[in-house]
Amino acid sequence: MDLETWAQANRRDAKWDTVKFWGLKIPAIVVSAGSGVSAYFKVDSVAVIGGAVASLCVLIDALNPGGALRNAHLRAFNDLRILQNRMKSEWQVGFLLNEEPKPLAAKIIDGAKKDKARINDDITLAETALGVTTRRGKR
Repeated sequence: MDLETWAQANRRDAKWDTVKFWGLKIPAIVVSAGSGVSAYFKVDSVAVIGGAVASLCVLIDALNPGGALRNAHLRAFNDLRILQNRMKSEWQVGFLLNEEPKPLAAKIIDGAKKDKARINDDITLAETALGVTTRRGKR
């Protein structure tokens, strides 16, 4: 997987983690507020049903929490972009210094190994700490 694909996958995962995090919280908040308003206006059946729906949203969210890896994915996305920019700058400097293209490319790619491993380790650490894995696994 190339760096850009990996970066975009982390960006996409961060967006989905945001949706997963708020997906049941927002309906629970809205329905709870609506339930309170319904109770105030003596529309008891709507208040009871709304309270039950809000409770169900909270229960499902508690049993299946989502979105905890958002920050890890955003950090990986940013770290990968920084790595891409550093590699591009190294290539441009080497080109301007008239270095041979193949050895220069090999040196840049080899120099990125530590950063790629660190980024992968950061994601793996976040996943294992939270007991969650991404759908693509290791990079």
